[in-house]
Amino acid sequence: MIGAVLALAVTTTPAVLQQAQYRLTPRDTLRYQELTESHITLRPPGDSVAITSRHDATIAIAVERGDTATAWYEQLTLTGANPSGATHTNTDGTLHLPFRLVVAPSGQTTLVAAPAFPAEVAAQTDLSHQFEDYFITLPRTALRPNATWADTIENSHAGSPRDTYQSRHIRRYRVLRDTALAGGVAAVVIAVDQEMTVRSTSPLETQPVTVLTRLRGIEAGTAVFAPTTGRLMLRVRRGHLEGEQTLQGQGRQMVVPIRFEYSSNLALLP
Repeated sequence: MIGAVLALAVTTTPAVLQQAQYRLTPRDTLRYQELTESHITLRPPGDSVAITSRHDATIAIAVERGDTATAWYEQLTLTGANPSGATHTNTDGTLHLPFRLVVAPSGQTTLVAAPAFPAEVAAQTDLSHQFEDYFITLPRTALRPNATWADTIENSHAGSPRDTYQSRHIRRYRVLRDTALAGGVAAVVIAVDQEMTVRSTSPLETQPVTVLTRLRGIEAGTAVFAPTTGRLMLRVRRGHLEGEQTLQGQGRQMVVPIRFEYSSNLALLP
């Protein structure tokens, strides 16, 4: 959610030796294109069930004041397929609804408030977690080749006793190499690997049943950060999680193994 031009302070020290950081500038708005594709396999008794989805969005992020930013969807396409057929969700009601975020110079992002999305969209995906693991964080040292650091992101939310969400991301970073982008912009390629756990509960709307989901897995990817402009330019990743869904209600329960795989590309638009 770096909500605007993210430029480094100019000093007399060469950029490569400076501590990299994001800097929010209220005059500009950043726009990122994000494409995420996922594949879920459920294995109830009998045949496996496959569910695919595609999330294609243009996301705008702008600073209000200090380190507070507002973000919104300028464009969003949600499509998918399940045993009932293809799906294409009407997302008009999601556009321009504001998220409120706080972004530290390190890139650590805190969600202050998420909008309430239309029921049709909420039934397909929980967009309130859009910025949970959006930006990488930066070390307190310069981005030299082979530099390493780590961080942990934890989130929890309780909408009601039967509607909860908890996640934990343990992220490890390593600078791979320097690179040059279009226009001669100097940048750094960073490997980003993480371990993830997710636990959530939610009630079914049409039945007196609560679904408890537990997932654990890993993600591998790379990010490109430009120290001289202070912007995250690109992030590519692929994840694999496995676990189970437990359906509980009316004194009975059923456990269904689940596998969740996804790939995601995030790129700063010109």
